[in-house]
Amino acid sequence: MKSHLHAIAMVLFAICFLYDIVVWGGVMGLPDVGAGIADSAHREAPLATTYIAIGTPLDEAMPSLRDYATARLTEAFGDGFERIRDDPTVAMDLIFSTTWNATHRLIKAMYWGAPIMLLLTAILWVRRPKPVHAFRR
Repeated sequence: MKSHLHAIAMVLFAICFLYDIVVWGGVMGLPDVGAGIADSAHREAPLATTYIAIGTPLDEAMPSLRDYATARLTEAFGDGFERIRDDPTVAMDLIFSTTWNATHRLIKAMYWGAPIMLLLTAILWVRRPKPVHAFRR
């Protein structure tokens, strides 16, 4: 089992990363607040900017992913839309400060889960058990 931990961490990284690019790629599809969130992310959150940049073309190419992302973001960030409309420069501060609901908590966990799983994958890859050969062939 120990020899496969890096593979498990890699799969978890892939799940987190795919979720992030799909969901954050739908930010521009949010009416009235999407551009404000994207601008705030561009100024304050390089990881969110990366997810948005990679995910936006994917969500535009597949309307079902865009609809899913918009629904998840509306459900998660809906409580903060009024404050984001009033002052879009604080969007990232609002999104990452308080947790409004379970969907918001999941989005924040997956946001940080991808880089953590990537680091864990690298550490486990370096520390994986190496095969030992007793005799030369």
